[in-house]
Amino acid sequence: MKNWRGAALLVALLIRPAFPGGTGGEAMPFLKIDAGARAAALGGAYCASGDDALSVFYNPAGSSMAMRKEVIFSHSEWLEGMRHEVLAYVQPLSRTATVFGGANLLLSGEMDQLNAAGVRTGTFDSRDAAFLSGISGSLGRGVYGGAAVKALYQKAASESAYSWAGDLGLLLLHDKYRYGLSAANIGGKLELGSTSFDLPLILRAGAARVIRQQFWVMADVVKNGASDATLGAGAEGEFELNREESFFVRAGFRNGRSDNAGSGFSCGAGLHNKDLRLDYAFSPYGDLGTTHRFTLSYT
Repeated sequence: MKNWRGAALLVALLIRPAFPGGTGGEAMPFLKIDAGARAAALGGAYCASGDDALSVFYNPAGSSMAMRKEVIFSHSEWLEGMRHEVLAYVQPLSRTATVFGGANLLLSGEMDQLNAAGVRTGTFDSRDAAFLSGISGSLGRGVYGGAAVKALYQKAASESAYSWAGDLGLLLLHDKYRYGLSAANIGGKLELGSTSFDLPLILRAGAARVIRQQFWVMADVVKNGASDATLGAGAEGEFELNREESFFVRAGFRNGRSDNAGSGFSCGAGLHNKDLRLDYAFSPYGDLGTTHRFTLSYT
């Protein structure tokens, strides 16, 4: 069994708070976790580089880069035995409009319930979930926009809460460069009993550049709620195996982690063919453990 207090602190430990001891006023920190193996391997630098269904979690405007419908499922054996599950879908309606949806869930499994003296009194489980739906499309002159509405749910033991929020994003294509801006969880508050908690407002600004058509470099600056701004950077190389299959290698880095949460380096690989994509990411978190992410995509 897992100690629920230790498990509940893991997400908050990954990003250093802006003020000593943190503010203690934010709900659902799982929203800061990377969604999908490709993005995780690239240090989370996906605001400008994302061009698939996973973009809906980083910059909704990026979903307009999908050339055809796509379904993505991602599974992660996260820290302390928790499971992180992600599902995303994009469907181009025309050359100028795309609809999308997504689900982001963190499941704890069974954990020990302790009283004030630290004595085990039973077990419980916790669930955090975010469901979103939106639309993206061209705004003209290489500019793309996207917007989503998001429903959020949290349950821990017998307590549960609901909330609503919105996401917005912009993407600019210019020559070999892409630039992205996004804001997630706009206006969201979670009410638990008589107490109200703000959702983490996540602001991203990113840039990406393609080199020789098969090599990308990218970087994002991310402000996760009350936490300090962090820098994530990554690189991705594609190697053609034949006319329909390619192998990808990726590496990334993100600063701002807590002292015991690892160096911030990540890496991964992917195998893509005409209809299927399989991606993997390895992310060490120091004393907290290691996560392995697997993402399967179908187009």
